[in-house]
This record gives sequence, structure tokens and C-alpha cells, in this order.
Amino acid sequence: MDLRKDRRVQYTKKILREALFSLLHERELSEITITELCKTADVNRNTFYRHYNIPLDIVLEIEDNVFEKLSVVLRKSTNMDDVILLSCQLLESDKQMSKIVFTKADGSGILSRILRSVRTNFPVENQIELTDEVKPFAEMAYQFGEKGSIAVIKNWIENDFSVPAESIAHMISYLVNKLNKL
Repeated sequence: MDLRKDRRVQYTKKILREALFSLLHERELSEITITELCKTADVNRNTFYRHYNIPLDIVLEIEDNVFEKLSVVLRKSTNMDDVILLSCQLLESDKQMSKIVFTKADGSGILSRILRSVRTNFPVENQIELTDEVKPFAEMAYQFGEKGSIAVIKNWIENDFSVPAESIAHMISYLVNKLNKL
């Protein structure tokens, strides 16, 4: 019985996600009502409220799933270049989800969360030798690299993944490595 219930819950959440994706092609997340989301998904409002409070909760659940997948990638990786490549490949593998999370729902929060996790696993101090002269600028350089990487990824997604994940990852790695050598 639990498996059947779990399947129904999974199916309900799936159709609510798909309905939200469909509506996000037409308007912003803040403009989507629960009524129209339920109508599009062909589910009762009570069914929606059994799982979520507002449409944003669906996006947050998707972000959490993306973060979990990227965390697995991060734990498997031994160097920053691998992390960047595997992350870009993961984003490219589910284009619809990436577009929703990173463009329609302002995914800079999830990207920052991911990069904080990267920073924890790959501290800048372990990547480069910090002299006393450079230490005051290390945090600024890291922030520059983080925000620049976020901008490149968002632009790549907004432009419909116009170049392969490997090319974007190579460019980000190249820029971050150059920044680390300053």
C-alpha cells in the first residue's frame, strides 16, 4: 500500500510540476495562482494543499532536488574542473528544469548555494598560495569568480544551451584558474 501511495504522490507532484512549467512559459511565477495551476494540472485544490502551500514551494522543491544531485557530483569530484564540468552536464541533461529554476525563478540563490558548497569542499587556500599581499583580495576575487560563474551559467541557459556543456565548463574553469593565478 505504501508503494502505491508513494506512486500517487510522485505522480501528483509530477503533474503539478509540469503544469507549473507550462504556466511559466506564459507568465512570471508571482503571477501564477493556485487555482490556475490546479486547473492546468487537473487536480483539486485540496490535493495541491496536501503537498504545497504556494506555487513557489514547487520551485523550492525542484531547487532542493537539483542541489542534492549536484552535491552528489561534488562529493565524487576530486578537483574544481571536474565539479564545473559535471555540474554543467547535469544542468544540460534536464534543460526544462534548468530553465525554470535558473531563469524563471531567479536561480542565483541555488547557484550561490552550490558554489558555497564547492567552496567548502575546495577552499581557495588549498587551490592557490596566498601571500600576505594577496590575502586581503582573496575574498573579493572569490566573489568575482562566483558571481561571474553564475552570470555565465545563467546566460548559457537563457540562450537555450547554445554551446555544449563541455565548452561552458572549459571557459568557466579557464577564467577561474586565471583568476586564481592573480
